[in-house]
Amino acid sequence: MLYQDKYVAFIDMLGFSALVQESAADMSKLDEIAEAIDRLKNTACCNPATALLFTYFSDCIVISSSRSPAGLADILSCIRMLAENLLVVDILIRGGLTVGSIHHDSQMIFGPAMLDAYRMECKEARNPMVLVSEEVRSDARAAGLSNLLTWDDEEPDRHYVHYLISYSAYDSNPRAGVVILDSQAALIRHFIAKRLLGAPGKILDKAEWMERYWNEKVATGGILGRVDRVADLVRPNARPFRSRLAVLAPQPGATSVD
Repeated sequence: MLYQDKYVAFIDMLGFSALVQESAADMSKLDEIAEAIDRLKNTACCNPATALLFTYFSDCIVISSSRSPAGLADILSCIRMLAENLLVVDILIRGGLTVGSIHHDSQMIFGPAMLDAYRMECKEARNPMVLVSEEVRSDARAAGLSNLLTWDDEEPDRHYVHYLISYSAYDSNPRAGVVILDSQAALIRHFIAKRLLGAPGKILDKAEWMERYWNEKVATGGILGRVDRVADLVRPNARPFRSRLAVLAPQPGATSVD
């Protein structure tokens, strides 16, 4: 049993544990839990060519891939897909993405890199972002993948995965093979607006960060619109879609730890 040098992401599904706790008194929450878990299963993917693996347990997810340009592209795409699939059912994610030694297979996950990614998630990220280490940022620059990362103007040294990139780069002109995102965008704005009704505290802070992220990175494109704290409280008539990548094979490398 050996360590491998890999990109490693540790991701938390924010609020999922609370949702499970609430389900004991409110059985309607079970449908939300089932939908979230089903989406995890459908997002979970592997790619033997880049040693991409995806494991989830409780409200946590670990993804790893080989330290190569292709491996970095795969893990960034996997994180984006995960965020896209959960945002439209009102689940935010927060995590850390680093590089280092890990053992990751269908039975076990351990290693210094996973501990580093976990520390980034729980100690550094704070907001619903997947924070990247300086090494990952440097590798992304060398691989020509810097466009898949972004940052806030007030914290330019803290780069994170740009999981709204599909929305920020969206062109509303219909084209074959291109997903229409208008209704999905409306759903996300709706969930953000609902969260903004919360009492002051960490939950509201996260909602305000999501509002800024959407307005500064997506709405500035002039197509999908800003979060309207009043109008967006009305739930749109939209069915959440699921993101997939043809190059990633679902299920075989995905594992769950009970």
